[in-house]
Amino acid sequence: MPPRPAPDEPLIQISEEEQWRIINESGILKSTALQDTTSSDALGERLSFSDELFNAVLLIIPFSSLLLLLEMYGHLELCF
Repeated sequence: MPPRPAPDEPLIQISEEEQWRIINESGILKSTALQDTTSSDALGERLSFSDELFNAVLLIIPFSSLLLLLEMYGHLELCF
């Protein structure tokens, strides 16, 4: 069996220029850039203020109700 390399050593030694050549030929950088632009296009235009306010209220009401219930339950424990 060939000796195993130390954990810090890479299995294959490739120069930095060769690494960049492989990255550019694979097109991985171009595909991630395309994914970023398509994901922003999928979201469409920015939300209007009224939509943002509505979304905020949809989150605030349940969480504030939960907080109120937890506060009430905490004060009930002190009574018993």
